[in-house]
Amino acid sequence: MTICLTLSGCSPQDIVDSVEKIQGSNNAMPMGKMAMPDPADIVFKDEVQSNIEVPTGLDGLVFLDTTGKRVALKEYLGSKNVVLVFTEGFGGGMLCPFCKTQTSRLVANYDKFEKLDTEILVVYPGARDHLDEFVEAAKKTEKAAVDSVPFPLVLDEDLSAVGYFNIASNLAHPSTFIIDKSGNVRLAYVGADMSADRPSVRAMLGVLSDANGS
Repeated sequence: MTICLTLSGCSPQDIVDSVEKIQGSNNAMPMGKMAMPDPADIVFKDEVQSNIEVPTGLDGLVFLDTTGKRVALKEYLGSKNVVLVFTEGFGGGMLCPFCKTQTSRLVANYDKFEKLDTEILVVYPGARDHLDEFVEAAKKTEKAAVDSVPFPLVLDEDLSAVGYFNIASNLAHPSTFIIDKSGNVRLAYVGADMSADRPSVRAMLGVLSDANGS
């Protein structure tokens, strides 16, 4: 099945515009000098619905972990619920501040996902440049710093998974897919740009609770 998804790419000006919306500022700042949003001020969406269809063949997706070991999605499908989150990688000369915040909130709330028999996989698309910086940012949560990310943080170096979902942008649109234990896609949400247009932890937990019948 071929899925067509038309979303605008994320230019440097798009990033500026998104940050200005968070800060309530009307004065664009040059890239490299603009202030990044305070993570505490970033509000993700509590109400989301699927906005794309997912092609067949999810169990064929394979990623690499941070050591270069292959991680097949089928290792998790059928045994647990799966939350598959695509970040935007390193694009436009920067790491997406919203992706870092989203990942750190998943880290901080991982125990809630575990209670719902769920594994999280966060995908970093493209080259592993700046990956260490991304991991360090993810470990600095709003609750407390942690020693390690408690779930798989995987690479899509050749962007094959990005191509599979048809979510290419500069590297990838921020995207969240929730798959239940029976392999049914409960949520397939693709954000429009580098912004807070992505599900909140609360929204994800709600979908998973419904999937578990709780």
